[in-house]
Amino acid sequence: MTEIINQIFALDSKLKKENNDSGNRYLDRIYHEFEAMGFQIVIPLGKTYRNEMTDVEANVLGDLSRTSKITKVLKPVIYQIENNETKLLQKGIVIVE
Repeated sequence: MTEIINQIFALDSKLKKENNDSGNRYLDRIYHEFEAMGFQIVIPLGKTYRNEMTDVEANVLGDLSRTSKITKVLKPVIYQIENNETKLLQKGIVIVE
C-alpha cells in the first residue's frame, strides 16, 4: 500500500507544480479513503527540521541551522493506525535548506 500512496503523492506533487487544479478534488478524496483505511499521510513541507526527527531522512543542502526548513518532500511519512496503535510504515524523504 505504501507504493500506491507514494504514486498518488507523486501525481499530486506534479499536478501542483504544473498549477493543475482540476484533479485536486479527486486526489483529496483518495487521501480521505486512505485515512478511512487507517493510514496517516504526513507531508512535512515547510516545517522546521531538527536532527531529533526520527520519521524523516533528510538531505541537507548548505549549513544546518536552527531555522533550517524542509523545502521539498520526495516521499511522505506514512503511518498505519490499527487497534489504537500507530506504526511507522515509511520514513519521509526530504530536502532541507
